[in-house]
Amino acid sequence: MRFLSKTVILLVALLSLSLVAAGCGDKGQDKSKGDAPKSGAKAKYSLATAGTGGTYYPMGGGVSSVVKEATGIEIAVETSGGSAENLRLIQSGETDMAWANASEIYWAWNGEEFFKGQNIKDFRVVTFSWNAIYHWAVHKDRGINSFADLKGKKVGIGPQGSGAAVFAETYLKAVGVWDKVQPAYLPPDDSATSFKDKKIGLFGYFSRVPMSALMDITSQTEIKLLDPTIEGEKVGFSQKYPFYTKTVIPKGSYKGQDQDVNKYGNPVYLVVSKKIPDQVVYDMLKAIYSENGQKRLLQTNKAAEDMTLKTAMNGVSEMGVPIHPGAVKFFKENGVNVPANLIEK
Repeated sequence: MRFLSKTVILLVALLSLSLVAAGCGDKGQDKSKGDAPKSGAKAKYSLATAGTGGTYYPMGGGVSSVVKEATGIEIAVETSGGSAENLRLIQSGETDMAWANASEIYWAWNGEEFFKGQNIKDFRVVTFSWNAIYHWAVHKDRGINSFADLKGKKVGIGPQGSGAAVFAETYLKAVGVWDKVQPAYLPPDDSATSFKDKKIGLFGYFSRVPMSALMDITSQTEIKLLDPTIEGEKVGFSQKYPFYTKTVIPKGSYKGQDQDVNKYGNPVYLVVSKKIPDQVVYDMLKAIYSENGQKRLLQTNKAAEDMTLKTAMNGVSEMGVPIHPGAVKFFKENGVNVPANLIEK
């Protein structure tokens, strides 16, 4: 019995010591989401993208993979309604990072247009990523040659709250067609299916060229790409909305496309919550712009061709949103000029 009592006392003492050691080990460590990785710990973050049929989602997956491999930081890639919703998700704390278009970034920061009356100031710009082009595709055999011909038609323009839907509404209002069509707020894959089944008369969505959803359409259906600049420039569209840049889809980009087609583009940026630690953003950029990171992203999607150190600050001055301090540090160390007025004191 005396042996048993001593054994029990010894076990209790050892257990008490282990609990004290565990408590000391945790002291001062904040394991909450948003901390940078510490000695083996891996921070977990979320990145809001859009539907799976455009560029946002695959590029999100590419960034997640590159960053995790290089830093151990885990980034969960999430589908969403797209650019406009993404900025609201950061503001509400429902996501940490996102892709967003220049137009929505500008409007959200200034409380204008689709963000009128809303206070969305908790995001910071990290880097320019690529130039997205809004594709307007119609059935080749339906006699639609202009946007005026869409009168009475059901048109797929992207999910509610997406940068695609925002652009489509903005453009169609500008050319006097919005109140004459029936908008269908569909993600690209669902819109592509409805277009192939001829349930909608137009497929519209933002993406870099080529867009996977449109490639799927052209494998089964003959299309015609509409040129929005013809009617748009008559009403001064690019003058009123300078962040919607004029660009071109080169001939041969899609099956049956035998000539260049003018389009409007909208630059895409990586944005993050202002609460993300500087070191996390710095480490992410170091991974993304490393030789291996650039190679891996190019293997993921051709949009990565636009994502270089030389283009990192493209268009940021026009938007006027502060650059995240972690990004400022990284770019300064790598010889990239960061506009002084976008550096927070």
